[in-house]
Amino acid sequence: MSKITRIKTGWWSFELPGCRPHPRPSTYSLFSYEELPPIQTTLDDDFRWLKSEPVKQRAMAESGYADGSKPDLGKLPEIIAQLDVKPPQSFITFMGAVDLHKRLRSCTDCYFDVADHASKTKTGSLIHFMSDSQWTVHWYVHVGQSGEHYVAASLNAFGFASVDKDADNDRIYQHDEIDLEREEIWYCSPTFKEFIYRFWLENEIWYALVWDKRPLTELQLAYVNGYPHSIRKAA
Repeated sequence: MSKITRIKTGWWSFELPGCRPHPRPSTYSLFSYEELPPIQTTLDDDFRWLKSEPVKQRAMAESGYADGSKPDLGKLPEIIAQLDVKPPQSFITFMGAVDLHKRLRSCTDCYFDVADHASKTKTGSLIHFMSDSQWTVHWYVHVGQSGEHYVAASLNAFGFASVDKDADNDRIYQHDEIDLEREEIWYCSPTFKEFIYRFWLENEIWYALVWDKRPLTELQLAYVNGYPHSIRKAA
């Protein structure tokens, strides 16, 4: 984690049956960030590893709001233009590449959404990029004042005009500044491309075990075996 932030760490995610159990029945649990298996694959900013994956049924490119409409990802350039520091190229590339979204699926029906504006923090800006269908968890790229970034997850929806509405006078406002150390927000990945890789891999493991009911691949087995034995034994 960057030395400039002291926010909580954690990995909000779903159960991997037989490998990583929920502490109690739930859609999501806050799993230990420090116990996440290491990523062994070399990742590039163009997501060549993901381009080699097949297009999926129930892909995230098809996901969106409950009413069937799709979020407008085309708002991202305008949001970026208002920032003092540009987000990582991997983030810009990925969010604009629907072809990549066709190769990702989410067992909790997550979808990509850039919200309406970035949110200021003491050390930079938060850009929303993903929510789950029930708006239980939201994910953000935090871009620091020197251009460094990381991914964070929160139970709160930042950057949405519909949430930032003053009920008394119907005025739209933006939070003056979000205190990352006080909010319900957790550091969950040192880079955007690493977050996408882990998110993809964990979802593919879940689909293999629950939906497709097939043995795990060598890559997937190596990942779940990277968890401490005590966690896998508890499952």
